[in-house]
Amino acid sequence: MIWPPYFAQSLALGSPESGVGICLLWTPQDRVLPALDPADYAIVGNLYSRDGVSFLLRTILARPRIRTILLCGKDATGSGATLVSLLRDGLDAEGRVAGDGTRLHPEIPREAVDLLRRSVTLYDARDTVRPDAIAALLRDLRRPAEPFAIAPLIFPYSEPTSAAMPAADCGLLLRADNVRSAYLTLIWHVLSFGVRGTTQHSSDQREILDVLTVVSDESADPATCSHADWMPFTRESLGVRLPDGGFSGYLGQFLTGAHPADVSYTYGARLRTFGGVIDQVAAIMSDLQASGESRRAVAALWNPALDIGSPSPPCLNLIQARLRAAPGDAVPRLHLTAYFRSHDIFRAWAANAYGLRALQGLIAEGLGNVPLGDLAILSHSAHIYAHDWEPAGELLAEHYRTTDSRLTRDARGSFVISLEPPTILVRHYSLGGEHLQSFRGSSARELSRQISAYVGEISHAIYLGQELQKAELALALGRPDAYRQDRPLALEI
Repeated sequence: MIWPPYFAQSLALGSPESGVGICLLWTPQDRVLPALDPADYAIVGNLYSRDGVSFLLRTILARPRIRTILLCGKDATGSGATLVSLLRDGLDAEGRVAGDGTRLHPEIPREAVDLLRRSVTLYDARDTVRPDAIAALLRDLRRPAEPFAIAPLIFPYSEPTSAAMPAADCGLLLRADNVRSAYLTLIWHVLSFGVRGTTQHSSDQREILDVLTVVSDESADPATCSHADWMPFTRESLGVRLPDGGFSGYLGQFLTGAHPADVSYTYGARLRTFGGVIDQVAAIMSDLQASGESRRAVAALWNPALDIGSPSPPCLNLIQARLRAAPGDAVPRLHLTAYFRSHDIFRAWAANAYGLRALQGLIAEGLGNVPLGDLAILSHSAHIYAHDWEPAGELLAEHYRTTDSRLTRDARGSFVISLEPPTILVRHYSLGGEHLQSFRGSSARELSRQISAYVGEISHAIYLGQELQKAELALALGRPDAYRQDRPLALEI
């Protein structure tokens, strides 16, 4: 086996006769290595994450001749503290680093960890970052290679699988053209990043806090909306617009004041007959007719007199309508924002979204058929219950596909990249094609710093990074003619 077996391209090898390994944590090797004598060390590497501790152990166990680890450099993520805890305190009963909680790779047996702890001495010099100081420590730690095992200790490695990925504690923005696309994307995010926990009900859930989903082009007419047969409700149960202007099905409960006797509340009753008397939808229309700049066109569905302490208060709590003209618009568009305190993403979100879009259409009609703007839905608790994890996963496997990043429109504009040696020129355009500003630089890193604040989509940022790196390479090779945006570099090999 080639040694070192892991991250070989990121490690510096010294003398095989040395029994000292150097861990620089987050301090760059190129700052330190010129000050060191390669005869004084066997290997030098960094330790950026706690998971890297397992790879450090694997590397030493694969050639069990290193007897001293010099730990120095900046401990930016606590990975150095984990290594100190492991070699000092070992593993707890669950196989985690004692007092730290980091789990080592399960393939590394406890016996091998204990052998390394008995055989290798750690010299803790964290925060020592000056090359001359590290060189002085290394000279004092000279030690020959001495085997502590009769043969290399190699253990299999399995790629990890995780039920949930890390994410911010609160806040997620998703954009989609229609409800169908947004629904699938929401399900994927909740299953991928939702925190697993208990609820007030009998079922566990996966949950993300404060998800803002913005839908831009959905139809307000349920007859032409983006409903799909695989959704957990039928188009018939969703409902249609009736000849008298009312609605059938779920939309009837959402948009009219009818209140069936067998339910504790309906959104329609709270909207159209709040407290038994107030039509809040009519009030929104009246307010916006009186002033197109109003920020008071608000409907509340939470009734403190009824809902505080209630076992089944409404999940939808607030709706606000706004008229606003975007740059270049001849007339203002009607935007609608809704707040849900609790939102069952798999079972309820899509039907709620179609209901809100239909409501947005009704208000737009009442204002003289103004054009529709965005529908923004803020879900404080965006969750999927445990009994729906499997069917939700099956739905994604069948219907969810990621989109081509080049087809994603970034509301903050687009960029055109060209070369004007010795610089890269980046022109920033609005979605309407207006040239807004230009940037110049000689490297992808320099330009990334300049334009990052003007990029609104992650996929757009990744795309721009790729293009800028291609442009920099063409300049470095003296072949500016080889670069054309969105095309491979035209280089002869």
